[in-house]
Amino acid sequence: MGQPFFSIVIPTFNQSNFLKESLNSVFNQDFKNFEVIVVDNFSKDKTQQVIKSYKDKIIYRRTRNNGVIAKSRNIGIKNSRGKWIAFLDSDDYWSKSKLSKVFNYIKKKKDVDVICNNEWQIY
Repeated sequence: MGQPFFSIVIPTFNQSNFLKESLNSVFNQDFKNFEVIVVDNFSKDKTQQVIKSYKDKIIYRRTRNNGVIAKSRNIGIKNSRGKWIAFLDSDDYWSKSKLSKVFNYIKKKKDVDVICNNEWQIY
C-alpha cells in the first residue's frame, strides 16, 4: 500500500455515542486514499468497542492529554503517513464529497499549504 493522500486525525474522549457516525462519514467518502488515526484520551465509555468494530481500518492510539486536545492532535500527526493532515472531531461528521473537493482544490491550486472550510451546524 502506498502513501495515503490524507491522514485523518480524530481526537476523542467519551464520545462513543457520536464516534460511529463520525467514522462512517469518513469511510463513506467518495475519495478513498486516506488513513484514519483515532487518538483516545482514555475514554470510559464504549469508545474501544466502536473502534474494534472497524477492525484494522483504524490506527488507534491512547494518551492522557490532561484537557489539552492539541496533545492528542499532535500524537495523531506523529503517527500519520499522509501527504495532508485532516482534522475531524469525534462529535462531527463530513459530507460524502468533503475529501474529493479538498483533493481537487489542492491539485488545481498546487501551491496551497493550509485549507480551512465552512461548517454547518444542525440542531
